[in-house]
Amino acid sequence: MIVATAGHVDHGKTSLVRALTGEDTDRLPEEKRRGMSIDLGFAYLPAAHGARIAFVDVPGHERFVRNMTAGVQGIDLALLVVAADDGPMPQTREHLQILERLGAPALLAVLSKVDRVSPERAAEAARETAAVLAQTRFAGAEILPMSPITGEGMPELRARLEAIAAGVAPRRTAQRLRMHVDRAFVIDGLGLTVTGTVLSGAVAAGDEIQLLPRGLRARVRSLRADSGEAGHALAGQRCALALHGLARGDAERGDTVVDAAPAPVSRLLDVALDSIAGAKLKDGAISVHLGTAQHAARLRNLGAFARLAFATEVCALAGDRLLLRDPGSQKLVASATVLDPMPPERGAAKPQRLEVLEILSGRSAEEAFEALLDTGPRLVDAAWFAAAYHLPEAELGRIEQSRSLAAFQQRGRRHLMRKTDWDAQCQALERAVAEWHRAHPDTVGPKPTEAGAPLPAIVEALVEQGKLLRDGACLRQPGHVPVLSRADEALWQRFAPLLPGEGLRAPRVHELSTLLSMEPKAVTDFLNRAARAGRVHRVAANRYFLPETIGKLVALAAELSAAHPEGFPAREYRDRSALGRNLTIEVLEYLDQAGYTRRAGDLRRMREPA
Repeated sequence: MIVATAGHVDHGKTSLVRALTGEDTDRLPEEKRRGMSIDLGFAYLPAAHGARIAFVDVPGHERFVRNMTAGVQGIDLALLVVAADDGPMPQTREHLQILERLGAPALLAVLSKVDRVSPERAAEAARETAAVLAQTRFAGAEILPMSPITGEGMPELRARLEAIAAGVAPRRTAQRLRMHVDRAFVIDGLGLTVTGTVLSGAVAAGDEIQLLPRGLRARVRSLRADSGEAGHALAGQRCALALHGLARGDAERGDTVVDAAPAPVSRLLDVALDSIAGAKLKDGAISVHLGTAQHAARLRNLGAFARLAFATEVCALAGDRLLLRDPGSQKLVASATVLDPMPPERGAAKPQRLEVLEILSGRSAEEAFEALLDTGPRLVDAAWFAAAYHLPEAELGRIEQSRSLAAFQQRGRRHLMRKTDWDAQCQALERAVAEWHRAHPDTVGPKPTEAGAPLPAIVEALVEQGKLLRDGACLRQPGHVPVLSRADEALWQRFAPLLPGEGLRAPRVHELSTLLSMEPKAVTDFLNRAARAGRVHRVAANRYFLPETIGKLVALAAELSAAHPEGFPAREYRDRSALGRNLTIEVLEYLDQAGYTRRAGDLRRMREPA
């Protein structure tokens, strides 16, 4: 069991831990000189059956709330210390507020320094403490009087702590490893060592780990669990990891240790807000306590939700609790729960995006998976989901296998959809193309967007199955052949010999106008009718390409994409095609719109098939 102290400065937190464990958690010279805790301290109390109770002693002064917040991550019990002579004080209330909003699972109150006051004053201080607790979800928590000086109440407190420890449920170790770093230092002979509370999973000597958000990798040389030498550490234990492959300065408080699999790192977080009554939560600068770190961020208020934008990358998971402070007054203005630790950069306030946040809000991983399949986009990005909820591969596999799902690639990432929804969308697209043919028999067919295709993967699947055919940027059924009118068919015989142009360069409209002695508008009108029938493809306002030329342009893009997996630049396509700069851009934009290529910045590559 991990216990964190809480309470006002000089109310006896450190003295209490010393009396329980025999260890002095004030290790810094300045703490010794000032007689006041400044940073986190750690101590251990042997418990029944060889177990240990780990204590995290936090500073009580308001100037060190950042350190206090770092110390109450992943605890099983908060030990609120209130001095009988003072009663509840400002930091008593602030620490309670922090514990409540960070989701501390349980609290035990201790009335300290009872040796300094009369029984009547001790009873009054207990009533005052109970009144403060009554305003929180810790209402009714036990309040035990004690004095480390006289020993009064100490046996009862030890017994109560052991009883609570015996009832703490083991944490799930089948989850992936995560540990927030609260200390980092170098030990001679061991090298860089980091400490923290193992929040989930397990870690053993020899394991490869990542240190996020910097993405540094290391191997666990050796470790200690609950202050003793160990071969492994489990969720719910205090842990020290000696890391091979990293040096002094590579780790600091606020970093996160995870296993070697992908984990979310982003400069953006989408969160559900839990504002504090009377506090002003404005757009703009905000101070964020996340894990054992404090970050500067900018907040965009979205009503019940918010977008947090950080100057540097942070590591968080869906469900993480965080605190928001006004950077000027340092007053707590809200707490929040992370909904999406890797949100899309754009569209934060769009109704579709807010709908997704509503779906994710207040749900466990498996509940969110179900809701995403049934509402909103009705699909799940598998890699995003596994990383956001820190799921082991086996757990994601179990969730998938318990449902009838269709898997497909979208933008290079594996997505999941209910098989019934997938089949329904395929059938809807087939019907839409058939209806288009009936309404427009003289055209080759609709573009995917005109047919209401919801996903490129649906189109690719039907094309691969032969149920639909691509004809340039359009879709058609295999048996559909558009027919030109008799007059247009005769006119086509005049146009066809001229359309191949020179090399891969189709002639301009005005060039055809001169060669055929026709008005440019008449040429354009005819070519638009021929394009609807699939005889040509309109690539630019003044150029129409034959299907065979389009095929050659696509083949060139595929060749360059194979040679440059990261993507090919427009200049290389220009040089290989000899089209010239302006026409090259028009051709590449056509290939993007037709679904052959995908642009990423200044580079392009072929779209991956479903």
